[in-house]
Amino acid sequence: LKSFRLEEGCLFPVRPHFAPHSPAGLPLMALSSRRRVGGVASGGASLQQPCGDDADGHDSSTKATTAAAGGQCCRRRHAGAKAILWHAWPRAWGALASSAQAACRAVGAAGGGWALLQAVHAGVEAVGPKNEKCADEGEATSISSTTGGSSDEDGPVPRHIAVIMDGNRRFGRREHGDSLSGHRAGGEKLRDFLEWCVEEGVSFLTVFAFSTENWKRDPAEVEGMMQLFLHEVPRLGEHTARLNVRVSFLSSDATPFSAELRAALAKLEESSSAGTGLHLNICLSYGGRGDMVRACRQIAKEVACDSLALDDIDEAALKKRLLTGEVPDPDVLIRTSGECRLSNFLMFQLAYTEMFFLDKHWPELTRQDLQNVIGKYKARHRRFGR
Repeated sequence: LKSFRLEEGCLFPVRPHFAPHSPAGLPLMALSSRRRVGGVASGGASLQQPCGDDADGHDSSTKATTAAAGGQCCRRRHAGAKAILWHAWPRAWGALASSAQAACRAVGAAGGGWALLQAVHAGVEAVGPKNEKCADEGEATSISSTTGGSSDEDGPVPRHIAVIMDGNRRFGRREHGDSLSGHRAGGEKLRDFLEWCVEEGVSFLTVFAFSTENWKRDPAEVEGMMQLFLHEVPRLGEHTARLNVRVSFLSSDATPFSAELRAALAKLEESSSAGTGLHLNICLSYGGRGDMVRACRQIAKEVACDSLALDDIDEAALKKRLLTGEVPDPDVLIRTSGECRLSNFLMFQLAYTEMFFLDKHWPELTRQDLQNVIGKYKARHRRFGR
């Protein structure tokens, strides 16, 4: 299109040799009409022609009144058509560019001028109906993305979100000089994040709070975290009760827990069991590999007891016996702190999960971050190998 210029609704070639068989000016047509008056297309009568019906022999006063009304009608139509063309142009330009370039490449094969004229006409017609709506609403139509894909509104909200809440220690040391403050800030952020997920329409949320590998940390830090869990569980219970959230604690190895902590976790699970809203899974002393080993042992016991046939062992049988067996696999995984690994989290369940790694610590996460992830997820095309 760099070889053409637009004047009064017509495209004129700047380089005559570019389309030697084309007419001097290519009429730009709007919508689906083939009629053109004053460079702007009309869906019915000419924009310069009175819209009143004065051909049936009425007297001069009637004709004058009809002509005046017709003039007003024409002006309205003229203004409307100009608005349509004005709002159509940004969107039409992209279509015209690709269409004109394709047509010009065909010069000599089927008549370059005619091919270009048809391409221009088709490009404008392609955006016509949407431009009418745009003109009515007074909004400009944006140019479509050249990368393709769906918009953020095309897909559904993820049903299940999994989160590796990483970066609490680094945040605490940077902001407060100690790691435990970071873990405390991480607990507060979990309550905020839970509420955001409820408001966004998420059905399941699974968070990685403490792994089986975390027991290898400094004993003082581990003990401080266990005491923090004891303090945070009742506060989380109050929050989940207000949000109608059901809570489950998932542990592939719960033996290191104290009796006091076990009782607190069981109490929250029982008190929230009637929740009918979002289902929150908190992974404490959890490892994905340990989860699979535990499920395999369960299957082996059932086979040994003749309660499960060897031929009935498949992926579904294994999934059913995992700690997350009653919930669907995650649609989205979010990991904070800039690390790009799974760290033994839900190793079986994340096979087809869309993953997002955010370069900020968990306590720094904002609601906008969650909305950005959901928007990007909705724009992705999940094919599951198809």
